[in-house]
Amino acid sequence: MDVFNARFPTGSEVRVVRNVRNDGSFSGKEKGDLLIEAGETGIVRSSGYFLQNQVIYEVFFPERNRIIGVRDTEVIDASLEWIPCLFRSLDKAYLTLALKMKGEIIAVKGDIVEVQRVYRDLETGKLDYEIEVAGHLVKLDSRALREIEAEPETAASL
Repeated sequence: MDVFNARFPTGSEVRVVRNVRNDGSFSGKEKGDLLIEAGETGIVRSSGYFLQNQVIYEVFFPERNRIIGVRDTEVIDASLEWIPCLFRSLDKAYLTLALKMKGEIIAVKGDIVEVQRVYRDLETGKLDYEIEVAGHLVKLDSRALREIEAEPETAASL
């Protein structure tokens, strides 16, 4: 019985969704060195299992002339719209909209919030952020947050 669940067959073009650093297994680079940046695309050369339950792809990145092993959870189809991840856990950001819960406003546009977690849908490429606001964890589309260095939009600027 074949239980191999690779999402991408050999020859598929994929995009990495997070920075890939050397875990010590890539020769010629120091442990921790950046090997591939989030958003770069490559071509699947083969796939297999690591620890009997993690699908690993051998991906060739032509722009760097480098072959890297990446986990299934680190890649999406390269044809999907690329939405860069601007925030990590504990980063601060501006809200681009007001939030209401049970008819009451719990946050207004321009409020500064703290990102708790990042979610990337591996099938669609969609990016969401979980924030904490008014004692609640709220999951928002990536467009609902702006970088803190930028001035928040006000109703007058729309």
